[in-house]
Amino acid sequence: MTRSYTSQAIAPEVLDELLDLARRAPSAGFSQGVHFVVLSGDSLAGFWDVTGAGEWFAGTQPGVLRAPVIVLPLADPGAYIARYAESDKAGRGLEDHANWEVPFWLTDASMTVQNLLLLAEERGLGALYFGIFRNARRLLDALGVPAQVLQVGAVALGYRAADDAPTGSPTTRARTPSGQLVHHAHW
Repeated sequence: MTRSYTSQAIAPEVLDELLDLARRAPSAGFSQGVHFVVLSGDSLAGFWDVTGAGEWFAGTQPGVLRAPVIVLPLADPGAYIARYAESDKAGRGLEDHANWEVPFWLTDASMTVQNLLLLAEERGLGALYFGIFRNARRLLDALGVPAQVLQVGAVALGYRAADDAPTGSPTTRARTPSGQLVHHAHW
């Protein structure tokens, strides 16, 4: 996760390609209910201000504020409900939001974010996934995002600054050995 960026812009064709490839993550029933809102230029100031993330990063990791792009991955539960009401999927009860034990709209959005993070790294860019903890709906409303569509965080994208270095929990906590997390045949 990159926490210090240069202010160098990402070429629009590079950004478009990354987002096109990222959205090719698995999609339950091929519902394709994951959207991206891309913020750059003047739209970044509103994001940082409304969410309070600008204030937080200014005090903890100010290099994040130089990222030239913020991508908001969004999940549309309605696309999944509509898809699972179609004849080839109907009859499983998934046309009702309450019957989804695992809300695949969030799973699918998470997979697109993972794709985006990996693609950015592969293309020599830096990326940071972080949560939006204040005023997310207010931000989405200001951006014209339909009320039923959910935010699943934000991804800062840009070129990694020379001073970027790992910080946070991974620098103070050991990775749990796989033997404690991988279980064969039973827990």
